[in-house]
Amino acid sequence: MVNATVTYYLLVAATVAASYRASAARILGVFPHHGYSHHMVFLPYLRTLADRGHDVHVISNFDSSHPNITDINVVGSMPMSNNNVTFPITAGYFGIVGSLTALFGLSYLARTTEGLFDVPAVQNLLEDRTATFDLVIAEHFNSELPLGFAAKYRAPFVLLSSCPLPPWTMSLVGQPLQIAYRPSMLSGLPERMDLGQRLINTAVTAVSVAVFRLINRSWSQQTLRKRMDLDVSLDELASNVSLVLVNTHWSLNGVSPTVAAVKETGGMHIMPPKQLPIDIQKYIDEAENGVIYFCMGSLLRGETFSPEKRQMFLNVFNKIPQRVLWKWEGELPGKPSNVMIRKWMPQRDILAHPNVKLFISHGGLLGTTEAVYEGVPILSMPIFGDQMTNIKAVVSKGAAEMMNYGDLNEDEIFKKITSMITDPKYRQKAKELSEAFRDRPMSPLETAVYWTEYVIRHKGAPLLRSAAVGMPWYQYYLIDVLVVILLTVTTIFVLLYCLIFKVLLRLLNRKSKQKKS
Repeated sequence: MVNATVTYYLLVAATVAASYRASAARILGVFPHHGYSHHMVFLPYLRTLADRGHDVHVISNFDSSHPNITDINVVGSMPMSNNNVTFPITAGYFGIVGSLTALFGLSYLARTTEGLFDVPAVQNLLEDRTATFDLVIAEHFNSELPLGFAAKYRAPFVLLSSCPLPPWTMSLVGQPLQIAYRPSMLSGLPERMDLGQRLINTAVTAVSVAVFRLINRSWSQQTLRKRMDLDVSLDELASNVSLVLVNTHWSLNGVSPTVAAVKETGGMHIMPPKQLPIDIQKYIDEAENGVIYFCMGSLLRGETFSPEKRQMFLNVFNKIPQRVLWKWEGELPGKPSNVMIRKWMPQRDILAHPNVKLFISHGGLLGTTEAVYEGVPILSMPIFGDQMTNIKAVVSKGAAEMMNYGDLNEDEIFKKITSMITDPKYRQKAKELSEAFRDRPMSPLETAVYWTEYVIRHKGAPLLRSAAVGMPWYQYYLIDVLVVILLTVTTIFVLLYCLIFKVLLRLLNRKSKQKKS
């Protein structure tokens, strides 16, 4: 199976090479955010660019493990939260309050990344006056520090989003916000919203953009001035983005019109499954009634699950005939015989096994995408961020169910697990969604590489730029046109009123004169 992965890379490289090919370029990837799940979205993309002959350099907290990628590792320059976040006592604070909490949390995380400038390898790169790059690639999430590298090297840049496109990224390319039917990333709302939900969505979107611009962008700009001696306007610089690759697909995240500079590449991290470890392979193969895979992501530490909630699941697992694979770091007192725990699980490979019947998760986009790709129904307990929005998209397709983490009870857990495994409709809906998600003219990875090389070939591809970029808000929303129309209509009515008033006044005067005579 390892050879299958190598073969896949070669096929991708050959397939994309058959299309228009860009000459080898010198590319700099800048990924200061320390989220492992974020980086895993981009790694196959960076590796494929290196396979294509490009000279790729990557600043990040992770090793690319590729002979043709030069890693500039910044591990130790910032705190790492992977597999180190404690479960909250309650969850489900999405909407306006949850969005504000998440936005300020993202702002704090952004500030922790400033330490990358203290890494000797980064300092050496910045001090090297001979260094040049043809393209800069960066994630646009909570910080705009990577844009400083694009400014320094005067290179076009491509932005990546590992989650549904944030509203503060949409504004850079003139992407319509579509507030009426597209839930904002942090809103936790479904696609079809009532009046109250649309009011919340409007508020969350406006607050998200305002907080990012006033706090995150302001801090990034000050930091770039201090650390790189760059006196740039990030408002102008960020709007020069050539291309945005977003980890979504319309079949899962909903249909909406997109500008030419935005390309959906949801699932570009999904590689052919590798051989499972022998013990896990045997455990799944021999499960007569199938397997439930239970993982709450790469950040949350399973053993911090509250004892009460943990016991609920243990009681339920003790009642069902299925085997359970549970990502759990420490000891698990009272573990039933049908439960296997591991500190880390090869999630993508487990979900690809046909004997996996259900995925219990937090609703993170990577795991959700992998389950959708393999046609595995999802039972989710969203905790924070975009998780509620992600899972509601799958619930609306009939391939998932959701539970409130802050209000769990054993009966609900048992009923939902048993019904989702025994009722064939969930598997059927998941299969239909998988088929739609996979059915594309090009794979998501091929799409990402093609359009990246398009930007290189066309020197930033300015033709992808929408005329809406940089347009004042009152022009974009036609406020000035509405004002002109309102003034015109008002003027016409005033003139008509005056004309009618004068005519009536003359008629009254004539009648008055006739009576006197």
